Amino acid sequence: MRREIAKLSTAIGFTLLLVAIFCTWSYLQEQQRLFAQIDKQLLAAATTIPYVLNDDFHDRATDQNSIQNQEDLQNITNLSTLSGKLNMKFLYTVIRDTEGKYRLSSSAATDEELKKGKEIRYFSAYPDVSKLIIQGFEDNKTIFSARSDEYHPIYAPVYSDRWGTYRSVFIPMVSPGGQRYVACADMDISHVTALLRHTLMKNLLMFGVLVLAILPIIYAYIRAVRRQSREYQQVHKLYLDQSERSVTDALTNIGNRLRLDNELKAAMNNFRNFGQPFGLVMIDIDHFKKINDQHGHQVGDIVLQQFANLLVEHSRSNDVVGRWGGEEFMIIYLSTNLEGAYHHAEKMRKIIENSEFEGIKKITASFGVAQSTYGIALDELLHCADLALYTAKKEGRNRTVKYEKSRQLSS
Repeated sequence: MRREIAKLSTAIGFTLLLVAIFCTWSYLQEQQRLFAQIDKQLLAAATTIPYVLNDDFHDRATDQNSIQNQEDLQNITNLSTLSGKLNMKFLYTVIRDTEGKYRLSSSAATDEELKKGKEIRYFSAYPDVSKLIIQGFEDNKTIFSARSDEYHPIYAPVYSDRWGTYRSVFIPMVSPGGQRYVACADMDISHVTALLRHTLMKNLLMFGVLVLAILPIIYAYIRAVRRQSREYQQVHKLYLDQSERSVTDALTNIGNRLRLDNELKAAMNNFRNFGQPFGLVMIDIDHFKKINDQHGHQVGDIVLQQFANLLVEHSRSNDVVGRWGGEEFMIIYLSTNLEGAYHHAEKMRKIIENSEFEGIKKITASFGVAQSTYGIALDELLHCADLALYTAKKEGRNRTVKYEKSRQLSS
């Protein structure tokens, strides 16, 4: 379930990333398209300026008194009219006087400036002239004809001030008499920001609608994943239960012979690979047949269950306790040598001897102990433990016998 949710989250995150990339790309594409249109308008407006001025205007624009007031007013009117028709904010020209100062030689004016008589007049100082305009005076690519089909425009980056947001073009020109000047056009592009915002919102709305459309699919997918997860958990639990039952003795609820076989193989592999010894104890309940004969199989089953519980209760957590078959049990003492296994087995024997069992009170058990040894296979180890158990029963039962390396048995 978590993996499926993680996959879904990754897919959603990737989709959102694609949306962000697309919106950014779309925004930049639209911005580029709009600026391309604006730049065409700016270029057309700036290159038209010389046509509304007298041909020799900039040849005569050399000092403050070289242009008459009437001509200046006419230039203001002409440029203001042209500016309005071309949707420009300002059209103007800039010159550089003999002292190297930059001045406005002609300029359009807004309606408000014209009404208040605050229009910019000829030879007005231009102290905050743009560096790009200055570049126009110093650029060797200046066109040597004011009325040409080829220009080298300089576009100013978009800038904002209290009057609005603008984009400008500056075109270096030379009058017929050889006077250098720059024709300039400014366009208020506040509307471009609104158009770009509209484009962005439209794209976001489109993707929002798309998300709303696929939400039911995502919801259905999550429900299906959860249902599949529940089914998997049920199947997995059933598998674990079946697996547990397959290695669990049904009567005593401890490991059965299959479980013991598996644990013995694992312990032997661990011993061969890592040198970890283990002790093997075979246990047989003494005279169990008499218990069944005298008290019945039901009592015998209860004895087996109580016996198994005692073995588990008094074993360590890492010890493996199981029913080998019938009244025979086995304990695998991991990481334990022969002496340690013998000590634990003898202790277990005394506990059983001193315990009471339902229906018959007292029983005893015989223990055979062996240890994993190099050169001895698993079946041989089982045989050694079985021999030790046989000796314990032969010598009177209720005792613990260990199988020595010399193969000599002692109690």
